[in-house]
Amino acid sequence: MELQAKKGHLTTMLFQLARKYANYISIFFALAILNISFSCSYYTVKNVASDDEGLSKQVHDFNKLDKYVIIHSGESAYHLSDMVINDDEQIIKGTLQFLSNAHNDQSKREEKKVHRYKKLNSDPLNEIHFYLKKPIDFKHNSTIEIPLSAINNISINDKNTGRAVVNIVLTSIGLFFVILIIYFATKSSCPFVYIKNGHTYDFVGELYPGIITPTMQHDDYLPLPNFTSENGAYKVKVTNQLKEIQYTDQLELMVANHSENLEVLLDVYGDIQTFKSIDRPRKVILEDGTVHLSPALHKDNDYYTFNSSLTSSENSTRSIIFEFEKPKDNEAAKLYLTLKNTVWLDYVFGKFNEQFGYYYNTFQKNQQKIEGQKIKQWLVDQHIPLSIYVKNSGKWELIEKINTVGPLAMRDLAIPLKLEESGSDKLEIKLETGFMFWEVDYVGIDYSVNVPVEIEYIKPYKATDQNGIDVTSLLAVADQNYFEQPRIGDEVEVIFIAKENRNHQKQSVFLKNRGYYNYIRDYKGIPDFDNLKTFKYNSEFTRFSEKRYFDFVNGIDFNAIQ
Repeated sequence: MELQAKKGHLTTMLFQLARKYANYISIFFALAILNISFSCSYYTVKNVASDDEGLSKQVHDFNKLDKYVIIHSGESAYHLSDMVINDDEQIIKGTLQFLSNAHNDQSKREEKKVHRYKKLNSDPLNEIHFYLKKPIDFKHNSTIEIPLSAINNISINDKNTGRAVVNIVLTSIGLFFVILIIYFATKSSCPFVYIKNGHTYDFVGELYPGIITPTMQHDDYLPLPNFTSENGAYKVKVTNQLKEIQYTDQLELMVANHSENLEVLLDVYGDIQTFKSIDRPRKVILEDGTVHLSPALHKDNDYYTFNSSLTSSENSTRSIIFEFEKPKDNEAAKLYLTLKNTVWLDYVFGKFNEQFGYYYNTFQKNQQKIEGQKIKQWLVDQHIPLSIYVKNSGKWELIEKINTVGPLAMRDLAIPLKLEESGSDKLEIKLETGFMFWEVDYVGIDYSVNVPVEIEYIKPYKATDQNGIDVTSLLAVADQNYFEQPRIGDEVEVIFIAKENRNHQKQSVFLKNRGYYNYIRDYKGIPDFDNLKTFKYNSEFTRFSEKRYFDFVNGIDFNAIQ
């Protein structure tokens, strides 16, 4: 209780700082626009074994876990308390009661849908649902017996960690920066993408992240998790919620049809990588020498943030080494990463831009003509991408550099690896980046051979903006004839028509996208050119990030947030 009180006090203090700029209503209105929820979590419905042998075992297991049992009889639902199972007679027994408020959700439980709930009001993750084959007329507060043969199926509510904007447990400082950056709409990012599931649009990520000039453009591939078509149509909404002008050149849906036992991802080049048997790391070593394995094991928003206070590097970068078991003489593998950029990177990049003062808009205009490769090289020299290394013959070999993916939603990525023929049973992988630029939530390795997968490429069938204007032709091909979104609140709904999934295969959906965006800023003051010149040197931006962070957390630089 005392710890909670301290956290609450710190959060209150941070909100008081934010109040200098606006009242609470405006702050939470801004959050509502982005569909951000700090009090809500999500779950998916998962069916479990329902044959006679599996049923009996599952009931025993759930009894040990003290699950809240719900019996579905036709359109009615009841709570079965004190449940026991009689193996000899193959029946379950218990006392029938009304559902408590925490478990009385009236919404339909659909297996392919992501469901939202509020932690303070409900507890769906503790539920086990029994669906009867035929309705039975029960009496409340009575002891009942149900034959296992009368049960049609059993399902549980499984925690969903991939669906959210920021439904993560934020530190008080993280919470403050999210509120501050979003309220002022100064997040250094790009168009927000929502997919329609049922009656709601769910936020899934951002288009062409980090592409701030037309010369930097390249194809980006955004995974659209848990996305299903409705009557053969996929509906996507792209919105501008920030102070920037967004130029979208192309949107194209990619639908991969594959077997249930495969997980399909795309690498940074849009090539299919299949995952059949993902192995966990057996050891994880942080920059300061700490061994910390648990964040890599699950998609649970317990992540690595590359912000250790101690570092042996001279350039203020941070690195993490993952050690895996490796089959001998295996020459290839696929790395599975779940990651995103930090809100801190957005904040500190804004502070960098702020130093241009009234000159910023001129600087940004000039940047539009700079060769894209030159800008990308500056980003690399400042360690903004996530570098991936494999140790071969005792030396670290650079495999890939991952460009920014945005700070508001985790993204799953695949990285194919070529391995040396060493006969070693150990694989070492190093992730390296600038100070606190990335968050890595899950890491796995798969040594299986890629399986051929059928891909359907779907162009927009119809795209309509917020004014009802048809803009389909602007999004159909990459021709630099852009669909522009210059104002906060601009949006476009895009409909894609898919072929019938006749074989009822599992489908993985991705949104191929291309475009760029420019910030709208009105910085004041005299440009600090002397300090800005230092950012021409390698690693200066990550040193800038590190210094501001530790100044902030040590209470020295609170004026930096003004």
